[in-house]
Amino acid sequence: MDERDPEILLERKIADEAGYNTVKNLIDKKSHNKKEKIIEKMENIVPEKRENNSYLNIIVVIIVLVWFLLGILGWFYSIYCFKYNKNKLENVMGLLISTLLGPFYWLYYFYINNYCGK
Repeated sequence: MDERDPEILLERKIADEAGYNTVKNLIDKKSHNKKEKIIEKMENIVPEKRENNSYLNIIVVIIVLVWFLLGILGWFYSIYCFKYNKNKLENVMGLLISTLLGPFYWLYYFYINNYCGK
């Protein structure tokens, strides 16, 4: 048989294409499996981040709530202290600190002697 025979060339061409397609399919399957594995890993990572974010959100909300409540209490207490202290400058400073700085009023409250009837 002659190697230039059209039937032999056609058979080789068909075999080459079949082999190429088989190899291509194997590569596609492997890469598809890799893609699936990567997607699975990403799906496993995302819920962990969501859980961490939810804990972080709860902590931030608690801190903001405590800050706000201490600021409001400090403001009311600074107004309440006007009846005790004879020095109006300290009372006005306490009111300004509680209004502008919120919870830092309590540092002022404990730092000043004889403030608010202590």
